[in-house]
Amino acid sequence: MSQQIVITDASPLIALARIGHIHLLRELFSEVWITETVRQEVLLGGQFSDAAPIDAAIQAGWLQVELLPETLPSPAGVAAYVAGLDPGETSAILWAAGLQQTGQRVLLLMDEMKGRAVARRLSLEIMGSAGIIATAKRLGLIPQARPLLEKLQASGYYLSPTVAEMALKIAGEA
Repeated sequence: MSQQIVITDASPLIALARIGHIHLLRELFSEVWITETVRQEVLLGGQFSDAAPIDAAIQAGWLQVELLPETLPSPAGVAAYVAGLDPGETSAILWAAGLQQTGQRVLLLMDEMKGRAVARRLSLEIMGSAGIIATAKRLGLIPQARPLLEKLQASGYYLSPTVAEMALKIAGEA
């Protein structure tokens, strides 16, 4: 069985860096991949003040940056699915779908509703920031999920009540 490849969009990186817990990605997955487009969004976009922890993760080597190959296989019709998504989401979804097409096991980390809907249509396995926090609690990497979810919301990061409730159930706190 092949090892699972974890690809993240900008949103979970930003969310976890914002609350000082980007290290959860390394602890849960050992190695996480981003596209060059996502790297540029978070480090060169100019709108994200907490980029330093993300840059440090890239420098440490556990957050890997990949240029997408021009010959990346993609499922039929995928271009129509990603129309309207931002470039980072598009690159992460195209890469994940292409790897899945070659038989790789892929987990896509993404928070945006439109991107997640596209990923579901392409039968990609997805997890968001709340799911990362809940899984970290369930595995004993953090003592409680609720304070981190609340900190995330207090930082201005939108988390629907349904998603927060589901994360607390997964974490065993609901």
